[in-house]
Amino acid sequence: MSFFDSLSHPIDFSPLRRWVRYRVEERTLETLIWLGALLRVWVYLDGRPYWMDEGSLSANLRGGPILDFSRPLAGDQLAPFGFLIPERVLVALFGGSVYVTRLIPLVCGIAALGLFRCLAERLLSRSGAIVAMILFAFSDDLIYYSSELKPYSWDLAIGLVVTLVSLGELAADSSRRRLGLLALVAIGSPWMSFPSVFVVAGCGAVLLAHRLLAGRWRDAARLAAIAGGWGASAVVAYRASSRLLNEATSMYVFWNFAFLPFPPTTRKALSTTSGILLETFVTPLNLVPPFLPYAFAVLAVALLVFGTAALGRRDPAALAILLAPLALALAASALRKYPFHGRLIVWLVPVFFVLIAEGTQAVRGRGGRRLHVAVLALLLAYPCCDAVYESTGRRMRDFNIHGDLRKNQFME
Repeated sequence: MSFFDSLSHPIDFSPLRRWVRYRVEERTLETLIWLGALLRVWVYLDGRPYWMDEGSLSANLRGGPILDFSRPLAGDQLAPFGFLIPERVLVALFGGSVYVTRLIPLVCGIAALGLFRCLAERLLSRSGAIVAMILFAFSDDLIYYSSELKPYSWDLAIGLVVTLVSLGELAADSSRRRLGLLALVAIGSPWMSFPSVFVVAGCGAVLLAHRLLAGRWRDAARLAAIAGGWGASAVVAYRASSRLLNEATSMYVFWNFAFLPFPPTTRKALSTTSGILLETFVTPLNLVPPFLPYAFAVLAVALLVFGTAALGRRDPAALAILLAPLALALAASALRKYPFHGRLIVWLVPVFFVLIAEGTQAVRGRGGRRLHVAVLALLLAYPCCDAVYESTGRRMRDFNIHGDLRKNQFME
């Protein structure tokens, strides 16, 4: 075909359009990370006074040897050694101001933005990853806990690391380097984060089952060895951490409302269970505004269900990696071992946001562009507005006595 003959045929611009779209979406994800980081730094720089729990924990960071854990922590406090030790080091070097003690949560909160982007890109389409990233970057709870002297953003970052390492092992053939990284993360995690036990146990169980079903016995044996090392580490860490908690603690009384009734066979038990589960969409997900709460809760639940079904069809093993830690946390709550509420399940936020974002893509495929745009507007408007409003030092949500987004009980 001559050059002049080619002019009579339409030019295919689809590769160029795909490249431009890819670059725009890439830039959008980068911009959202920067905006999320800016919001976290802005709230951190406000330097609000400690609230009661922060003040109690800060008292355990000053005045004594860095590695002295011979007595229970004062103020009925509990935190993992991997969080307390670097906090004590910072306080010993630079003093105990709110900016020093909240630096580690801030770094973890910002690092979680990049880690979550990796997770969203691994599991979602580009447009789905953008939706998930908007939810994550503008999450009121995640912004707030990135500048609080508690290990919640620390738990979030560690949970994301474990999940990403597990997904990497799931998607590729085992190698010594990857298994070594998995062993390091798994065995060290009980000392770094309490809820990491659910993430490691859940992800590890899925990986082991995947290898056994595929008949990869050598890989399964190596994973079992890592599981043994993790189990021993978890037992020792649990016993050591238990000594940090006063025997007369009121912690379980304080969190009594957040234990799932088991078995939920009565009407009251079913009502309590549904209340605890639906409260998740208020805190820590912050997807239900004060106005029309039931309508927004139904929307969030529907998107979660659609997204779970869609990801299950496309990548069932990855869905299992996400849901197994959630299932273990629910089981622990039913056994009255771990409260399922608010700040204590911040580490589960990535699971919900990924599945809800996948749900918006399912709506797009079934309902068309107009319905998709309407759903996105309803889903994203309140979290984005609330995040901007929070940056002014105020909040739309009411004070919660159980420690979520506190507006009072400050300590001078």
